[in-house]
Amino acid sequence: MVIRKLTKDDAAAFRELRVEMCGAHPEAFGQTPEEVIATTEEKYLEWMSPSDIFPENFVLAAFENDRLVATVAFKREDSVKERHRGWIWSVYVRPEGRGKGISRKLMQMVIDESRKMEGLEMLTLTVALTQTSARTLYTALGFFTNGLNLHGYKLPDGRYIDHEEMTLWL
Repeated sequence: MVIRKLTKDDAAAFRELRVEMCGAHPEAFGQTPEEVIATTEEKYLEWMSPSDIFPENFVLAAFENDRLVATVAFKREDSVKERHRGWIWSVYVRPEGRGKGISRKLMQMVIDESRKMEGLEMLTLTVALTQTSARTLYTALGFFTNGLNLHGYKLPDGRYIDHEEMTLWL
């Protein structure tokens, strides 16, 4: 397994993975597969790559046999009043990669890298209440619940999904 940050050359593979994750787990991700497909390449590059505006954005990924199998993304807030916070998003492992500790390893790497960022005090993420494995992992890594977002998502079939916001003090 190879773990590295995604680059602009990985945009198509990341888009493919996002389509998969948003289709397989609509309760967990904020886009539909159709919205992912409609997202511009520029937006993917903004999410994946550092820039002058967002110098600390990145997507950490695991590859097995050159196939993208898992991601954890990081975005640091850009406004002066919010620079103390970072967000973890797009945590996903393809079925063939599950049960190998990949999520834990990627999450720990993001936490370790975040601790090196000057002025960053906390990481935040949201997780659907139904995602018990993910919630267990986040708790084991030191995250705690700081709030609930009732009816956070309304799925196309009319179901509502409640989310938990979790924080880790760095």
